[in-house]
Amino acid sequence: MSQLYSASQSARGLGASGPQVQVQSQLHGLRAYIQSINDIAEDTIRVCTVAGLDLEELGETDSIGKIDKAMRQLIDAQHCMDVESSLISQLTQSDTSAIETEYLSSWEQSMSKYEGMSDASKYGRNEKYRDFRQQLWDVSHEGQPMPRLFADQAEDESDEELVIAGARLTYRCPVTTSWLVDPVTSKVCKHSFSKEAILSFIQSNRGSCACPVGGCSKTIRSRDLYADKLLERKVARHLRRLEMEETAAQYTVVQ
Repeated sequence: MSQLYSASQSARGLGASGPQVQVQSQLHGLRAYIQSINDIAEDTIRVCTVAGLDLEELGETDSIGKIDKAMRQLIDAQHCMDVESSLISQLTQSDTSAIETEYLSSWEQSMSKYEGMSDASKYGRNEKYRDFRQQLWDVSHEGQPMPRLFADQAEDESDEELVIAGARLTYRCPVTTSWLVDPVTSKVCKHSFSKEAILSFIQSNRGSCACPVGGCSKTIRSRDLYADKLLERKVARHLRRLEMEETAAQYTVVQ
């Protein structure tokens, strides 16, 4: 917000020559800065989820509360950044003389509304938080419906919907149709692939390609991909469960 104040103050100091253009440039820079911070928050959310899974697998459930608190704080921070980014987009069309007043008024209204929301509304409907809780649940209860996250959660937000939201990813690579190996996920469309397969596919298309997932119109480049350690753990857990089920079925047949 201090950077936005600086942009506003700079605009007041400008003469009649192009104040709007300079403020627009400053706002564009601020929006890019917010996006970079948001990217860091996304990475931190993934790190927190991995830490939570490590603790869950080790049985250190008492420490998971700290991770859960950190996740909520990150979600709150991301909401603030989303509000700021939205306000900056609106302010690019505003009169430079009123930019600070408009910003503060809109900011206070948006944050007051958010702070008045229940935890069920803030986090229970947040895809990242639901996925975090779903993954923790799946460590010991994979295949079982996850209980309602909040007592005051809306009736239409069923346990089944939460399970579907948390398990929306497939464990097979769209390129090879085999199980994912060293999975990477695209930042632009969120689809996941086996690392070697998608990099080879991109290279064969001169550095960029249309997403191989049917119905997706996004273009993928190697720089858009990140190593998805969370998905890698999901795949490994899923394969272990399949192996145990197969072993159990064979044992039943022998008996």
